[in-house]
Amino acid sequence: MVSRYALRAGDTLAEIARKFYGESELYVKLAEYNGIRNADLIRVGQILEIPSRRELEGATQPPVVPPAGLAPPNGLPAILATFGNIFEFIREDGNLDPRWEESQLGRVPLPFPIALSWDLSQSVKGVQCHVKLIDTLAGVFKAIDEKGLKNSIRTYGGCFSFRSKRTSGKLSTHSWGIAIDLNPDSNPLGSSGDMDPAVVDVFQEFGFKWGGDWAGRSKDPMHFQFCTGY
Repeated sequence: MVSRYALRAGDTLAEIARKFYGESELYVKLAEYNGIRNADLIRVGQILEIPSRRELEGATQPPVVPPAGLAPPNGLPAILATFGNIFEFIREDGNLDPRWEESQLGRVPLPFPIALSWDLSQSVKGVQCHVKLIDTLAGVFKAIDEKGLKNSIRTYGGCFSFRSKRTSGKLSTHSWGIAIDLNPDSNPLGSSGDMDPAVVDVFQEFGFKWGGDWAGRSKDPMHFQFCTGY
């Protein structure tokens, strides 16, 4: 379960961690989960996501390295260590320096075309993602194809996209190119959706976290991300 909390005057992350988890020391993990790099720099009205303790501590992280050999990072520091410090590429005007895309992104060819969710007359034959995720994502779609599941992937909603998460102000995992949205038309945010469980199984086998496992307004059945604790 992921709930939301709006920061009030006088709040500290340590107090919030004690309120929701019974341990103030978990404020570090709570900061990481919400993409906060300095726990002292919070503001009134800022929206925090409050996940279950299991989710916060990354207990859902796969215990073994996935087939492609890359293990999903847990928490913001591990994401930055694995996929690069994107914050160093964010300009003063809030836009992303093009050098991020040039140095950190690559393209995964797909074994079958997928229709664009925003223009069904067009389809994609490749996905732009982080260069370190190319082999993993290629393995996912190869497995989907070999298992006869390609018809379960009806539309493509995007992978790399520099933006904030829709339910909070933290940077979306799409910004690193380590998340992908599929079948968004029938799997909207906050719904149970109709994602094929067999497709979910394939993504999880390769280390992805499925947004359909979240709850409440954060439930996001179209979304798969290659990290936990964030």
